[in-house]
Amino acid sequence: MKLRIPEALALFLLGAVAALIGDHSHVATGTTVYYTDAVPFIWSSPLWFPVLVGGATVILAELRLHFPGLRDGVTARQALAGVAAVVGLYVTTALTHTGPVVPVTALIAAGAVIVWCALGDGPSVACGAAIAVVGPAVEIALVQLGVFAYSPDADQLFGVAPFLVPLYFAFGVVAALIGELTVARRPRIADPVCDTINRGPGAG
Repeated sequence: MKLRIPEALALFLLGAVAALIGDHSHVATGTTVYYTDAVPFIWSSPLWFPVLVGGATVILAELRLHFPGLRDGVTARQALAGVAAVVGLYVTTALTHTGPVVPVTALIAAGAVIVWCALGDGPSVACGAAIAVVGPAVEIALVQLGVFAYSPDADQLFGVAPFLVPLYFAFGVVAALIGELTVARRPRIADPVCDTINRGPGAG
Protein backbone atom coordinates (compact mmCIF):
# COMPACT_ATOMS: atom_id res chain seq x y z
CA MET A 1 0.00 0.00 0.00
CA LYS A 2 1.43 3.37 -1.05
CA LEU A 3 -0.84 5.51 1.08
CA ARG A 4 0.22 5.87 4.69
CA ILE A 5 -2.28 5.05 7.41
CA PRO A 6 -2.89 8.70 8.47
CA GLU A 7 -3.30 9.67 4.80
CA ALA A 8 -5.76 6.85 4.19
CA LEU A 9 -7.74 7.83 7.28
CA ALA A 10 -7.94 11.46 6.15
CA LEU A 11 -9.14 10.41 2.69
CA PHE A 12 -11.68 8.05 4.25
CA LEU A 13 -13.12 10.82 6.40
CA LEU A 14 -13.23 13.24 3.46
CA GLY A 15 -15.14 10.76 1.32
CA ALA A 16 -17.49 9.87 4.17
CA VAL A 17 -18.39 13.50 4.93
CA ALA A 18 -18.99 14.32 1.25
CA ALA A 19 -21.17 11.21 0.97
CA LEU A 20 -23.29 12.25 3.94
CA ILE A 21 -23.96 15.67 2.38
CA GLY A 22 -24.95 14.20 -0.96
CA ASP A 23 -27.02 11.40 0.47
CA HIS A 24 -28.89 13.76 2.78
CA SER A 25 -29.78 15.79 -0.31
CA HIS A 26 -31.14 12.66 -1.98
CA VAL A 27 -33.20 11.66 1.05
CA ALA A 28 -34.48 15.19 1.70
CA THR A 29 -35.73 15.57 -1.88
CA GLY A 30 -37.16 12.07 -2.17
CA THR A 31 -34.58 10.96 -4.75
CA THR A 32 -33.94 7.90 -2.57
CA VAL A 33 -35.66 6.25 0.37
CA TYR A 34 -34.19 3.69 2.77
CA TYR A 35 -36.09 0.61 3.91
CA THR A 36 -33.63 -0.58 6.53
CA ASP A 37 -32.98 0.21 10.16
CA ALA A 38 -30.61 -2.70 10.81
CA VAL A 39 -27.74 -0.32 11.52
CA PRO A 40 -27.52 3.13 13.12
CA PHE A 41 -28.04 6.16 10.91
CA ILE A 42 -25.69 9.12 10.65
CA TRP A 43 -27.77 12.14 9.66
CA SER A 44 -29.91 10.71 6.83
CA SER A 45 -27.69 7.74 5.94
CA PRO A 46 -27.25 4.25 7.35
CA LEU A 47 -23.77 3.77 8.77
CA TRP A 48 -22.61 1.53 5.96
CA PHE A 49 -23.13 4.22 3.30
CA PRO A 50 -20.40 6.69 4.37
CA VAL A 51 -18.20 3.69 5.19
CA LEU A 52 -18.55 2.40 1.62
CA VAL A 53 -17.90 5.79 0.03
CA GLY A 54 -15.00 6.56 2.36
CA GLY A 55 -13.48 3.18 1.58
CA ALA A 56 -13.96 3.74 -2.15
CA THR A 57 -12.18 7.10 -1.87
CA VAL A 58 -9.15 5.41 -0.32
CA ILE A 59 -9.15 2.58 -2.87
CA LEU A 60 -9.38 4.96 -5.84
CA ALA A 61 -6.60 7.19 -4.50
CA GLU A 62 -4.44 4.11 -3.92
CA LEU A 63 -5.24 2.82 -7.40
CA ARG A 64 -4.03 6.07 -8.97
CA LEU A 65 -0.72 5.75 -7.15
CA HIS A 66 -0.07 2.44 -8.90
CA PHE A 67 -0.31 4.06 -12.34
CA PRO A 68 2.72 5.82 -13.86
CA GLY A 69 3.01 9.54 -14.44
CA LEU A 70 2.12 10.90 -11.03
CA ARG A 71 1.84 14.67 -11.20
CA ASP A 72 3.73 16.62 -8.57
CA GLY A 73 2.16 19.94 -9.54
CA VAL A 74 -1.35 19.26 -8.27
CA THR A 75 -2.50 21.76 -5.68
CA ALA A 76 -4.81 21.86 -2.69
CA ARG A 77 -6.96 24.39 -4.56
CA GLN A 78 -7.49 21.88 -7.35
CA ALA A 79 -8.44 19.20 -4.85
CA LEU A 80 -10.87 21.57 -3.12
CA ALA A 81 -12.39 22.49 -6.47
CA GLY A 82 -12.76 18.82 -7.32
CA VAL A 83 -14.48 17.96 -4.06
CA ALA A 84 -16.78 20.96 -4.42
CA ALA A 85 -17.61 19.95 -7.99
CA VAL A 86 -18.49 16.37 -7.05
CA VAL A 87 -20.61 17.45 -4.08
CA GLY A 88 -22.26 20.05 -6.31
CA LEU A 89 -23.07 17.44 -8.96
CA TYR A 90 -24.40 15.13 -6.26
CA VAL A 91 -26.71 17.82 -4.90
CA THR A 92 -27.74 18.76 -8.44
CA THR A 93 -28.95 15.20 -9.02
CA ALA A 94 -31.14 15.55 -5.94
CA LEU A 95 -32.66 18.79 -7.21
CA THR A 96 -33.23 17.57 -10.78
CA HIS A 97 -34.17 13.90 -10.29
CA THR A 98 -37.78 14.50 -11.33
CA GLY A 99 -36.74 15.88 -14.70
CA PRO A 100 -36.62 13.90 -17.96
CA VAL A 101 -33.88 11.27 -17.78
CA VAL A 102 -31.91 12.34 -20.86
CA PRO A 103 -31.46 16.05 -19.99
CA VAL A 104 -30.67 15.27 -16.34
CA THR A 105 -28.11 12.60 -17.24
CA ALA A 106 -26.61 14.82 -19.93
CA LEU A 107 -26.23 17.66 -17.43
CA ILE A 108 -24.35 15.47 -14.95
CA ALA A 109 -22.28 13.94 -17.75
CA ALA A 110 -21.30 17.41 -18.95
CA GLY A 111 -20.22 18.31 -15.43
CA ALA A 112 -18.19 15.11 -15.18
CA VAL A 113 -16.43 15.86 -18.47
CA ILE A 114 -15.56 19.36 -17.26
CA VAL A 115 -14.18 17.90 -14.02
CA TRP A 116 -11.94 15.54 -15.96
CA CYS A 117 -10.80 18.16 -18.47
CA ALA A 118 -9.95 20.64 -15.73
CA LEU A 119 -8.48 18.30 -13.11
CA GLY A 120 -7.88 14.85 -14.51
CA ASP A 121 -5.29 13.07 -16.59
CA GLY A 122 -5.05 9.82 -18.53
CA PRO A 123 -4.81 7.41 -15.59
CA SER A 124 -7.66 9.12 -13.77
CA VAL A 125 -9.94 7.93 -16.58
CA ALA A 126 -9.28 4.36 -15.45
CA CYS A 127 -10.16 5.28 -11.87
CA GLY A 128 -13.30 7.06 -12.98
CA ALA A 129 -14.35 4.27 -15.33
CA ALA A 130 -13.81 1.60 -12.67
CA ILE A 131 -16.02 3.27 -10.07
CA ALA A 132 -18.56 4.27 -12.76
CA VAL A 133 -19.14 0.54 -13.24
CA VAL A 134 -18.70 -0.75 -9.69
CA GLY A 135 -20.63 2.02 -7.91
CA PRO A 136 -23.93 1.70 -9.83
CA ALA A 137 -23.59 -2.11 -9.80
CA VAL A 138 -23.41 -2.12 -6.00
CA GLU A 139 -26.40 0.21 -5.78
CA ILE A 140 -28.38 -1.97 -8.20
CA ALA A 141 -27.68 -4.98 -6.00
CA LEU A 142 -28.82 -3.12 -2.87
CA VAL A 143 -32.00 -1.96 -4.59
CA GLN A 144 -32.74 -5.53 -5.66
CA LEU A 145 -32.25 -6.63 -2.06
CA GLY A 146 -34.82 -4.07 -0.94
CA VAL A 147 -32.38 -2.02 1.15
CA PHE A 148 -33.38 1.26 -0.51
CA ALA A 149 -35.05 2.54 -3.66
CA TYR A 150 -34.82 5.41 -6.07
CA SER A 151 -37.76 7.59 -6.94
CA PRO A 152 -39.85 6.25 -9.87
CA ASP A 153 -38.70 9.36 -11.73
CA ALA A 154 -35.06 8.26 -11.42
CA ASP A 155 -34.87 4.46 -11.54
CA GLN A 156 -34.48 3.75 -15.24
CA LEU A 157 -31.12 1.94 -14.94
CA PHE A 158 -32.12 -1.42 -13.44
CA GLY A 159 -33.75 0.35 -10.54
CA VAL A 160 -31.19 3.13 -10.05
CA ALA A 161 -30.65 6.49 -11.69
CA PRO A 162 -28.69 6.72 -14.97
CA PHE A 163 -27.01 9.88 -13.70
CA LEU A 164 -25.06 7.69 -11.26
CA VAL A 165 -22.65 6.65 -14.01
CA PRO A 166 -21.22 10.13 -14.75
CA LEU A 167 -21.50 11.11 -11.08
CA TYR A 168 -19.36 8.17 -10.03
CA PHE A 169 -16.93 8.89 -12.87
CA ALA A 170 -16.37 12.42 -11.59
CA PHE A 171 -15.88 11.02 -8.09
CA GLY A 172 -13.21 8.64 -9.38
CA VAL A 173 -11.33 11.40 -11.18
CA VAL A 174 -11.27 13.61 -8.08
CA ALA A 175 -10.29 10.75 -5.76
CA ALA A 176 -7.37 10.02 -8.09
CA LEU A 177 -6.31 13.68 -7.99
CA ILE A 178 -6.42 13.70 -4.20
CA GLY A 179 -4.23 10.60 -4.17
CA GLU A 180 -1.65 12.43 -6.27
CA LEU A 181 -1.85 15.48 -4.04
CA THR A 182 -1.34 13.37 -0.93
CA VAL A 183 1.95 12.01 -2.26
CA ALA A 184 3.08 15.34 -3.73
CA ARG A 185 2.72 17.08 -0.37
CA ARG A 186 4.86 14.61 1.54
CA PRO A 187 8.06 16.11 2.98
CA ARG A 188 11.03 15.28 0.82
CA ILE A 189 14.12 13.84 2.45
CA ALA A 190 17.22 15.76 1.46
CA ASP A 191 19.95 13.79 -0.32
CA PRO A 192 23.38 15.38 0.45
CA VAL A 193 25.00 13.81 -2.62
CA CYS A 194 22.34 15.09 -5.00
CA ASP A 195 22.35 18.50 -3.32
CA THR A 196 26.12 18.77 -3.83
CA ILE A 197 25.83 17.82 -7.49
CA ASN A 198 22.96 20.26 -8.03
CA ARG A 199 24.82 23.12 -6.38
CA GLY A 200 27.99 22.43 -8.36
CA PRO A 201 31.65 22.43 -7.25
CA GLY A 202 32.69 25.06 -4.78
CA ALA A 203 29.12 25.80 -3.66
CA GLY A 204 28.39 25.74 0.01
